Amino acid sequence: MNSYNHYAYGAVADWIYRYAAGVDASPIDAGFHTVVLHPVFDARLSPLEFSYSSSYGEIRSGWTVKGNTVEWNVTLPANTTGKLELDEGEAAGFKLDGVPLSASPLAKLVDGRFELPGGSYRFEGEIKSRE
Repeated sequence: MNSYNHYAYGAVADWIYRYAAGVDASPIDAGFHTVVLHPVFDARLSPLEFSYSSSYGEIRSGWTVKGNTVEWNVTLPANTTGKLELDEGEAAGFKLDGVPLSASPLAKLVDGRFELPGGSYRFEGEIKSRE
């Protein structure tokens, strides 16, 4: 019989990068050419720092929750696109490099998602309590 321990460790790592750090590959554009960004900000995990060496370069996601605000730093390699999954209500509470997300020249609203080119970004936003 094979050991399932390896799967268990992999499942935990998968949860950390996909949900806690919010870094996910797109099923349509695999290999992290398109990076889907959807972190679950939770003060119990704060601060969180994550990096992944993709074939395009290093992807980074790090955030800190203080009260009901979060500071989130993201780095996407050159020649990649980030798709930020925030609904309109959440997006209204976020700033990108000090500018409201919806007014930022760096983020384009495409099919209900904000797209970001490769680069480094600093988000600040309000989060809902998970109590």
